[in-house]
Amino acid sequence: MKVIVVGASGRIGSKVTEALSKGHEVIRVGAHSGDILCDYTNEQSVRAMLAQAGKFDALISVAGGDSQFKRYSDLTDDDFQFGFERKFLAQARLVRLGESFARDNGSFTLTSGFLSHYPNEASIATGPLNSAVDAFVSNTAPLLPRNLRINVVSPAPIVEPGQERQGLVTAAQTADMYVDAVEGDFSGKVLRAWGGLPSPSE
Repeated sequence: MKVIVVGASGRIGSKVTEALSKGHEVIRVGAHSGDILCDYTNEQSVRAMLAQAGKFDALISVAGGDSQFKRYSDLTDDDFQFGFERKFLAQARLVRLGESFARDNGSFTLTSGFLSHYPNEASIATGPLNSAVDAFVSNTAPLLPRNLRINVVSPAPIVEPGQERQGLVTAAQTADMYVDAVEGDFSGKVLRAWGGLPSPSE
């Protein structure tokens, strides 16, 4: 399969790329490095990236730096807007614009995060947007044409191998879930890499 990985040079993205490269053609996309450069927050940049990449079988969004972490009392409208445009809108845009480039039976895999259900005092501009991405995936899945699939991986904080425990996972453990989403046949699912934390009922 031909797989586009947006955010391929990141901590998780590099492991996703490494895992998928063993059996698939991977197109690495990033803001500053990769096979194709793209600002996924800019519609024209995304359109140009898709045109350059061409038809694909799977697109993964695992870009980082997508939200602000501040105490609730310090948050401004701009902080919420920053996260909305990166965490939610940019990922929804990849699906909306990418749909016409995806081959039949292709897939999209997005990224949310565990702060949707395990908040802290600095996560109020982040956790609700993770929930929005999860809802976008579950709501959009039955609407996609041509047997296209969409799923989302929800990671806990990433740590180095040997440091994983409840609520902490390695990049490689998380990458396995993206591979499952690409190579599986399911759609509309939230894959929770939460390091042993209990998951909410779906």
